[in-house]
Amino acid sequence: MPRQKSVTDIRLISKVSMLYYLQDYRQQDIAKRLHLSRPKVSRLLKEARDRGIVQITVNSKSSSYVELETNLEQKYHLDEVVVSEVDQFLVTKNDTVLRNQIGMSAASYLQRTLSDKEIVGITWGTTLQAMLRSLQPQISNNVHIVQTTGGVGRPEAGANAAELSRTLAHLLEGRLTLLPAPGIVSNKQAHRAYLSEQNVESTMKLFKKLTSAYAGIGALATNPIFTSEESVLSKEMQNEIKESGAVGDIALRFFDKNGDSVHTSLDDHLIGITLEELKKVKHVVGIAGGEKKLTAIRGALKGGLIDVLITDQVTASKLLEAG
Repeated sequence: MPRQKSVTDIRLISKVSMLYYLQDYRQQDIAKRLHLSRPKVSRLLKEARDRGIVQITVNSKSSSYVELETNLEQKYHLDEVVVSEVDQFLVTKNDTVLRNQIGMSAASYLQRTLSDKEIVGITWGTTLQAMLRSLQPQISNNVHIVQTTGGVGRPEAGANAAELSRTLAHLLEGRLTLLPAPGIVSNKQAHRAYLSEQNVESTMKLFKKLTSAYAGIGALATNPIFTSEESVLSKEMQNEIKESGAVGDIALRFFDKNGDSVHTSLDDHLIGITLEELKKVKHVVGIAGGEKKLTAIRGALKGGLIDVLITDQVTASKLLEAG
């Protein structure tokens, strides 16, 4: 009798394992189908691994970066790091390749982690634009998208915060709240007027309710407000920022190499989320990579400005170096 019981157990273990690992049944569904308790199914799956009936291997290119991701998570106290593999030769020739690869990883991360009833903030930038190009449409449950930065650049540009917010809300079939104001206004009087406008004020009140935020990390060398011939900033203000010790920005809020806020006269012209407000968001996902942004990314990590980093393998390796 004991021998017969052992044979029966092995068959049951195999049956449960086949349903779970090969046919994608949930443990609760297996329990119902085989008239077992849920804890019993869990024990049988564990026994299958212990006996070697089930042998799990991870066979993926990205698996080679698990150690790299783990080390970065530990060094900077991050919830998660996602390392995207990029062709180093192509990246040096074309920044678009880098953005697209990181954007694809960011899109996969968003779809994997998005929860019901989330209130998601989004900033602006070309890397976020690349993320949305890779994002597959999906029906979400009561997800709310909030534009956290006023419009920067041409309104028709795909990297504009309003356009990014619209696109994300459309892809997720979610609710949308726009920030109906420029990102940078011309003077203090206009700044005060916009902040007192009812629709702007009601949107900015939502910043305290954000459950997550997706943000590009900008460097001075790549930020269009410095590099564009159509920059809305005066040369004097540009020089003030460059001489302030700033190394990068999130949502046009500049910070130094330690991630501390750098305050300049630009603050009196900005409409959007602040770094202090961003730090209070439970789940901030920073999306950036490349040599030009290395110092900015490191500053954001040191300052605890983000909780999740999505980047490329070259940048990730350099972030582990002393500094």
